[in-house]
Amino acid sequence: MSISASARSTRESSNEYLDKTNRIMMGVLLGCQVYALALAPWHGTWTSALLVGGGTLAVTIAAWQSNILGEHFRSLIAVAFMVMSGLHIHQSYGTIEMHFSIFVLLALLIAYRDWRPIAVATVVIATHHFLFFYLQISGYPVWVTEPDHAHWHMIFIHAGYVLVEAGALFYLARLAAADAAEGQALAAACEKLTRDDDRMDLTLQLDHDSESSQSFNLFLKQLRALVADVQHQLGSLQQMGRSLTGNAADVERGAERQAAVNQQMFDAMQEMSEATATVAQYAQYAANGANTANELAADSGSVVQRISKSIGALQNDIEITSKAVSDTASQANDIDKVVDIIKDIAEQTNLLALNAAIEAARAGDHGRGFAVVADQVRSLSRRSSESTKDIQQLVKRLQQTSDSARQAMTRSQEAVGECLVSANEGSSTLQQLTHEISQMASQNDMIAASAQQQSVSGDQVVNNLQSVNEIASQNLKKARELSGISDSLHQLSDSLQHQLLRFDSGRKG
Repeated sequence: MSISASARSTRESSNEYLDKTNRIMMGVLLGCQVYALALAPWHGTWTSALLVGGGTLAVTIAAWQSNILGEHFRSLIAVAFMVMSGLHIHQSYGTIEMHFSIFVLLALLIAYRDWRPIAVATVVIATHHFLFFYLQISGYPVWVTEPDHAHWHMIFIHAGYVLVEAGALFYLARLAAADAAEGQALAAACEKLTRDDDRMDLTLQLDHDSESSQSFNLFLKQLRALVADVQHQLGSLQQMGRSLTGNAADVERGAERQAAVNQQMFDAMQEMSEATATVAQYAQYAANGANTANELAADSGSVVQRISKSIGALQNDIEITSKAVSDTASQANDIDKVVDIIKDIAEQTNLLALNAAIEAARAGDHGRGFAVVADQVRSLSRRSSESTKDIQQLVKRLQQTSDSARQAMTRSQEAVGECLVSANEGSSTLQQLTHEISQMASQNDMIAASAQQQSVSGDQVVNNLQSVNEIASQNLKKARELSGISDSLHQLSDSLQHQLLRFDSGRKG
């Protein structure tokens, strides 16, 4: 909370405190009336409770709502409290415990921090006791004490206690009033200090002799000295701020130039490193391709050698096959001769079977069985003759096929010979190609290794430049922060100087 807000709050606190105290006292008075109604059935004092208590409450409420009495309303509260105490004593027929309410209600009046309501209440309750006790002992239906204590010395004892409490309350009320006055003086001083938002007069002094006032005056004196010292130190701070601002600007410009140069070096070196890495990569690709070609050439040489061996083996197999075909043709001629012999035998068998059939026919019934056998033999002979014809045809085709195969074998043997010569020549050429590719692969490996080493060195340089660039960036950032801090310091010193101008410490210059 600001000093100005505190002062405004203090200005309103006095009236707020009085209003709050009046509300509390009205609540207590209402409680007294409720208590009077509660006591009414004890001795049938409804009339007194309603007329005296209700009338007192009504008059007090009317005065409170209309504010007709102003500050004197507190004295009316004191009178109403004592009237309620007298009513409660009367309703209880002078019970000694009911007299305690006098002391309780008197003590509550100190909340006003004014001795006058206490004095009014003391006079009212003293008048009540003396007057109503006289009426009680004179036979009137009023009660101040119990019948057993209806003696004047009891009244004087009660009065003595009331006077002692009233005296103590007078003293406490004066102390409270002094504290309140001192608080109001402090509030007025704070209000005067903060009345002008653009200027605060620190030369103010309180005239009270209280300890709080003296402490407040000492505080303002120390504050004046502090403001004067701060103003003096602020001049040095402003000079340092201006010097710092100039130096920070120089550092920032130098850091910017350094960062720009470092960035250019970093970009150029990074491009060179990337180009070297690309060369190394393509050299490695070429080395890998040469190695692959070398391996393929070696594999091709092996394949050609295997093909050459296979062709040689094939040539041998063709020669063997050609010989086998020739043997097959020769054997087919032998089969043809055997078939001719079988054919002659079949024809002779057929003639014999025919003769046998004739002889069987001559023999009549005795030669019937032999005739059947002769027919079967003739049938077999005929079938054998037909089979020999088929075999002769097959053998003839086999001879023709064998001749064709022998001719094809001869041509294949000649082609295989040519292939074998070509394979041997290809194998020799591949061996030379393998040797050349191997040398080229070795050279590419050396180129790739050299380019790779250059790429690694370039990466190291790029990393070092990156570190330098980061340091330069950090320096630039720090320089800008320093420049910002110096600007903020300059603005802060100006703002502080402006704020200090609000304080009038009574010193010039």
